[in-house]
Amino acid sequence: MFILTFLTLTFQSEFFEIPFLSVPYLKELFFLRLPYSLSLIIILSAHEMGHFLAARYYGVKATWPYFIPIPFAPIGTMGAVIRILEPIRNKKQLFDIGIWGPLMSLILSVPCYIVGIYLSSLIPMENVKGNPGIISFGESLFTIFVNQWILGPFNPAVQDVWIHPLAQAGWVGLLVTAINLLPFGQLDGGHVIYSVFGERYRNWIYYLFTGFLLLCFWNFSWLLWGFLIYFIIKVEHPFIPDPVVPLDRVRKIGGLLILFTLIFIFVPSPIQLGTDINRPGLAEELWISLKSVFSDM
Repeated sequence: MFILTFLTLTFQSEFFEIPFLSVPYLKELFFLRLPYSLSLIIILSAHEMGHFLAARYYGVKATWPYFIPIPFAPIGTMGAVIRILEPIRNKKQLFDIGIWGPLMSLILSVPCYIVGIYLSSLIPMENVKGNPGIISFGESLFTIFVNQWILGPFNPAVQDVWIHPLAQAGWVGLLVTAINLLPFGQLDGGHVIYSVFGERYRNWIYYLFTGFLLLCFWNFSWLLWGFLIYFIIKVEHPFIPDPVVPLDRVRKIGGLLILFTLIFIFVPSPIQLGTDINRPGLAEELWISLKSVFSDM
């Protein structure tokens, strides 16, 4: 699956066309996308190996990473997972196993994106808007800062960033990290927040989940994630007995800091087609409709 994922990362939508494509074109495509596929598979591997090595450190049995290939643009994978094969005995183990995955992917994704933006360029926004063949990657507070710092200052309404494949790998790595840091169930963020706050977090986790669902008014893809979290991943974390080993202050502060990074790397609207750029979201459309109704009264 590792090799298959590398191929889908490299060839993406052309994966099923490989037998029908010329060798020169395949070579050109391979070397064009190699910075993306190689960088991203290293980021995903580091994320899962962070979990795996932390589990092995505590003697908790875990599988090697499983990679999930998706032969479609613009990402080419659904990431990678490991399975924990036996119960985690206390919150210290849970915290360390949970945090080392996103920590490793952050350590690699951030410089990957920064270096990639140095290799990127600005293009007129008119070349992007209305073009169904162009895919636009959404922005987080972090990417806005880096883009303006390295390529700016520029007006996002007039110019857009044509990102280098290395920056694309960093962007996807940050997106995967942000999704994993959501503080629910068996996600990495769920492990961390449960380790830090313990059972009392159950008093307010559903309020947090309700707030998360409001993101679907910004981008419909979060409705799908809400469905997956509620029915499969689960909102609440399973109970972990911890009568002897409390979480120390350093880990509590570290846990809060890495959860706080979610604010800076989270992308409210991850991917848009060129035809959808500047199209109002559901919340904005509802607001426009309400204003129209009341203005006619």
